[in-house]
Amino acid sequence: MKKFDFPLARVMDFRRIEARVEEIKLEALYAELRAIDAREAASIQERIESEKILKSAKSVSGFDLEMFETYRLAMKEDQKRTDKARADCRKRIDAQLAALMVKRRDVKLLEHLKEQRFKTWEKEMFKEIDQQADEAYLAKWGTR
Repeated sequence: MKKFDFPLARVMDFRRIEARVEEIKLEALYAELRAIDAREAASIQERIESEKILKSAKSVSGFDLEMFETYRLAMKEDQKRTDKARADCRKRIDAQLAALMVKRRDVKLLEHLKEQRFKTWEKEMFKEIDQQADEAYLAKWGTR
């Protein structure tokens, strides 16, 4: 009996590599999202510290209040940019997840096909072994 050979093994390996590449891209997008969240947290912390400094000051001039208002408006715009970047990143994550699911489905399809072919090969192998055993038995029985 010949050994099991899956003719699409190289294709399956290639599909696995493609799926891994898509996983790496997804990991990079998640890292980008974490970086956006970290920048936002740092920005919020900075704003809180600035407010504390302003509130704890013994005297505050009009110029200080004007500068703080300018800073507050800039922080508001920065928050809008952060929200837009987060939404864009999540959209790209969703698209990447869809691409990854397609690649994983392709791999699973090939794995299923390999499994089917192996089961067929295995049945044929056992059938051949049984035939050889029958022939050996009959040959031995015929010599008596």
